[in-house]
Amino acid sequence: MGKRITLLLLAVLLGSLSGRAQYRYARRDSTLTGFRPTQLIAPAVLMAGGLTIHFAAHETWDAAVRDKVLEATSGQNIVPFDDYIQYIPLTLHLGLGLTGIPSRHGIWDRLIESALAHAVCGIIMWPSKTLFHTLRPNEVNYVSFPSGHSAFSFTGAELVRMDYGWAWGAGAYGISTTVAFMRVWRNWHWLSDVLMGAGVGILSAQVGGWLLEPTKRLLGIRTGGSTDLALVPSYDPFSRTFGVSFGMTF
Repeated sequence: MGKRITLLLLAVLLGSLSGRAQYRYARRDSTLTGFRPTQLIAPAVLMAGGLTIHFAAHETWDAAVRDKVLEATSGQNIVPFDDYIQYIPLTLHLGLGLTGIPSRHGIWDRLIESALAHAVCGIIMWPSKTLFHTLRPNEVNYVSFPSGHSAFSFTGAELVRMDYGWAWGAGAYGISTTVAFMRVWRNWHWLSDVLMGAGVGILSAQVGGWLLEPTKRLLGIRTGGSTDLALVPSYDPFSRTFGVSFGMTF
């Protein structure tokens, strides 16, 4: 029994050290890229679609989708889990790298990048809601267009893709798509709202990435080196209890 426990602890510890080594390797070999016109394709398509439906096809698209939703849900209350899962992509962006998963940026750069991206998102979103003054499908207020939940969630999802690649980005985008779907399904937003919100979110993440290095230079912020994370399990033979030691250095 004691030998098995020892082997298990060694395996976990080696896995942790391996994760740290992979993280350092990713940090050394990463190449930061600036603006590329192709980065604008996805947000431009989504925003153009949202604006087109909003102004030219509200009755034929937005209203038709809303009617189908009401027919399917029969006006029943639906658990508002989209209010909570919208934060998962942001959490993934900031937290995955701390578990040893290779990331394009270290934790401090990710914090700055995320702050910039979400600031841009807010700067675009709230004036837009006032400017467009769109009644929600449930007629609660006039701040329907664009969807804030969708914009926030897609900002996080694109940041995950940018820093960890599509292996993790696909999952983050799946969560954000679920958020957008639920905003329509719960009758809080029109189809055009969530399309526009998704486009704004993706664009905001890209802008955050473009502004990262210029912002650091402007403010004189220096980040570098590696972020180490260690989760080391332990076992007390006297009390027969397991424990975990956590350590992190910047």
